[in-house]
Amino acid sequence: MARSTSKYLVALVAASLFGGCGFQLRGQAQLPFAAAYVDAPEGSSLGESLRLALRGEKKLASQREAVPVLIRLSRESRSKNILSLSGSGKVSEYRLEYRVELSAFAANGAELIAPLPIYQTRDFSNNDAQVLAKESEEAALNRAMEQDSLRQILRRLSYLKP
Repeated sequence: MARSTSKYLVALVAASLFGGCGFQLRGQAQLPFAAAYVDAPEGSSLGESLRLALRGEKKLASQREAVPVLIRLSRESRSKNILSLSGSGKVSEYRLEYRVELSAFAANGAELIAPLPIYQTRDFSNNDAQVLAKESEEAALNRAMEQDSLRQILRRLSYLKP
C-alpha cells in the first residue's frame, strides 16, 4: 500500500514540475494561410497525403485560380541502391532514397519558398530466405520516408508569410 502511494506521489510531483516549467506537447503546426492548392504530379502519393492534411485543416482549395498559396511538388522519385554485398556476392544491404522538390507561390506569383529539395534515405538488410518479410519492410520504409517528408513540408509551410 505504501509503495503504490509513493508511486502516485512521484507521478503527481513529476506532473506538477512539467506543468510548472511550461512543458507542452508540440501539437500540430498552424498554417498561416486561408487556403492552398496543391500542384503535384498525377499519382503522387505525397501529393495526396498533403491534400488530405490540408483538407483536415480546412485549407485545401479545389481550384487553382485565386488561391492565396500554390504549393508545387515536383521531381518526386524513389530509388533502391545496393549498399553492400556478402562474401558470396549476394546483396546484403540496400539503401532506399526518396526525393521531392517543394516550392510555394503567392497569388500574385511571388515565390514564397524557392525550389527546395527534400531528401530521405533508409538502409535495410536483405535476406534471401525472408523475401516476403523484406518486401513488407521495404514498403514500410517507403511509407515512413513519405510521412517524414510530409511532416517536413507541413513544418516549412507553417513558417510562410503570404
